[in-house]
Amino acid sequence: MKKTQHENKQSKYKLLESIFLDNEEWLMSRILEYALKQGYSAYTSTLKEAWRLSISGLTGSILQGLKANTTVPELTPEEDMNDDPIAMFGIVEAQKHRERGVSLNMFLGLMKYYRQSYIDLVHDKITDRTVLRDYELSLNRIFDRIEIGFCVEWSGSKGDNAILELQINNRMMTNEKNKYLTIFESIPNPVIILNRAKKIDNMNLLAAELFKANILPGSQYYCLSRDRQLEIEQHLDEDKPIDPSCFGGAALSELLPWLEHEINNYVDNNLDSLIFEKQIALNQQSFIYSIKFSKSLDISGKFDGIIIILEDITSLKRAQEKVKTLSGLLPICSHCKKIRDDKGYWTQIESYIHDHSEAEFSHGICDDCMDKYYPDNDISEE
Repeated sequence: MKKTQHENKQSKYKLLESIFLDNEEWLMSRILEYALKQGYSAYTSTLKEAWRLSISGLTGSILQGLKANTTVPELTPEEDMNDDPIAMFGIVEAQKHRERGVSLNMFLGLMKYYRQSYIDLVHDKITDRTVLRDYELSLNRIFDRIEIGFCVEWSGSKGDNAILELQINNRMMTNEKNKYLTIFESIPNPVIILNRAKKIDNMNLLAAELFKANILPGSQYYCLSRDRQLEIEQHLDEDKPIDPSCFGGAALSELLPWLEHEINNYVDNNLDSLIFEKQIALNQQSFIYSIKFSKSLDISGKFDGIIIILEDITSLKRAQEKVKTLSGLLPICSHCKKIRDDKGYWTQIESYIHDHSEAEFSHGICDDCMDKYYPDNDISEE
C-alpha cells in the first residue's frame, strides 16, 4: 500500500528529529571545531552550555520547519518573512546579536558553519543517496529562510534605533561585568588567574595583598599595565615602564617562584585539578596554604588558563600540632598499671601519657586510697 504524502512527511520528520536530538553533542563539537578553525571562537561564548543552547534552539527551528512543510520549503518572491516561523527564528537571533554589537557579516559567516555542521551530520548518518539529497535540500532551504530572516531584521533596523539598542545593551553588559568583578574581588580566599603562557592575568584583592600592602579592590583589573603580557607577546612596548602595584603580565617565576614546580607538573601532566599543601614565606612570615589548581572551563580557547585558589591553614596546622591524641590498643599491666610502649619497655602510666600528649599531672589522693592508707586522717570536715 502506498504511503500518503502526510505519512511520508511524518516519517521524514521523525527520522531527522531522531538524528538531530540523539546527536546534539556531535553537532556542538562540530560547530565548535569550525568556529575554532575559522577564528569565530574569539568572539563567541567560552562556556559549553551556551553552545549547547544554540544547537538546541536551532534544532527546534529546523524541526518546526520540517513539520510545517510537506515538501521542500522553497522560496518565493512575494513571501512575507515576518509570517514565516522559520525566518522568525533568524529575526529574533539577529535582534539579540545585533544588540550585542555583532556585525551581519560575522553573524552570517558563522551561521554558514552551523549549516555545514547539520549537513555533515546528515551525510554521516544517511546512506541512501535519494533520501540524503532530499534531506540536504530541505535543510539548505530552511537555513536559507533563517538567513533571510537575519537580513530582513538587519536591513529594517534604522541607524538611530540600532545605536540606542547598542547603548542600552552596553550599559547592561557593563553592569553585569561590574557585578561579577565585585564578586571576584570579594571571594574570601586569594584567587590568581594564569594565562596559557603561565603569566598573571588577574588576581583578586586578597591575592594582591599577599604581594603588596594597601591594595585597593579592583586594582589588578583596572591597572593600566594589565595587558603587559599581550604587549610582550606581540613584541610591542617591551621597554614600557611597569606599574609596581600591577602584577598583570608578571611571569610565574617572577611572582610565584614557590609554585613554579607544581604548576609545571600540573601542565605537563595535563591534570584537571590538583590540591596540595605547602609552607611558604611571605612578608618575612611563614604560612601554610592549601592550594588548588583547576582549569578554566573555556571551550573556545580564548581564556584557557589556570585558576589558583589559596586557603590559609596556618592556624589550623598549628592547632593540630598542639593536639596529640592517644589511639589504638594500649597494653597495660593488670596489677601495677604500667604501659608497654612500642619498644617493648614497661613505663609508668604518667610517663607514657606525658610523652604522648600535652597533658600534665598534679598528684592527689582519692577517697578510697585515703581510707585505705590513712584511716586515721579525717578530712570530711575540712
